[in-house]
Amino acid sequence: MKDTVNKQKDPANDYALAKLLNEYAIKIFTPVIDYQSTPDITAVNRSYVLIVNELKQIYDRQPKLQELGSSICWRQLENLELAHEFVPAIEFVHSGGDYGEMHNSKVSSLCYTEEKTKPDLTPHLKQLLEETDKNFAQFKHELDMMYATVSFQSMVIPVVTIGSTQYQLPAMREGLAYNVISFCLSKHPNQEIGIDKLKAEMKQAGINIFGLSNFNNDTYKSVFGKNNPLSPFMSSSPRSIQVRKTTALTNQQIAIIAETSTKISE
Repeated sequence: MKDTVNKQKDPANDYALAKLLNEYAIKIFTPVIDYQSTPDITAVNRSYVLIVNELKQIYDRQPKLQELGSSICWRQLENLELAHEFVPAIEFVHSGGDYGEMHNSKVSSLCYTEEKTKPDLTPHLKQLLEETDKNFAQFKHELDMMYATVSFQSMVIPVVTIGSTQYQLPAMREGLAYNVISFCLSKHPNQEIGIDKLKAEMKQAGINIFGLSNFNNDTYKSVFGKNNPLSPFMSSSPRSIQVRKTTALTNQQIAIIAETSTKISE
């Protein structure tokens, strides 16, 4: 018990601990704020609130931390439950998504001055950070699934990106389906477009549209067609089509993509 109390009163350890916990707070805060829609944040918000509570105690007992300038996320929002309602009204000192990095760089300077950058953690804090890592990993996995993206690599090779994992599917055959889907993905991502307007635009761009008369019939055999691996990224009727660059995927849909592709990064 005495060692724990001594560590709490040690400025060097507190600076190193503040830097680490600030990093955790910023890591949680950033994706919750940067995405308009997110998965359930209950678990990850609990970790955030507990980390903020630890940080407030550290800052309260260390005057040099209190004196540091620059905004940091947890001083603006101690709880993320209503983050999307409040954040538009929050003004950070630095624009461009600085949610506390500038402030934490000043904490780093204190760590260097004290020649201690890795904190000694109490059992309580070790448990808290282990739980936070678990909660954040689950939240990030679910968030990545909500924002899966598709693109073309080397012209005709579809690549699906889910977080840091990429799946490379077999190359599409050049032809009408590829021309339509790749053009929509490039020029009208996530937008529904009618067949007459698309034909006019593709013709003006010098792209072959010979035979294009029914989106359902002309694209169903492609990898984007109904019941095929990339069908979540496309919806169509005979006279209109929408190719989505970003979409939400279920575990089952990801499994189908994985079965028919090559994983090229993770």
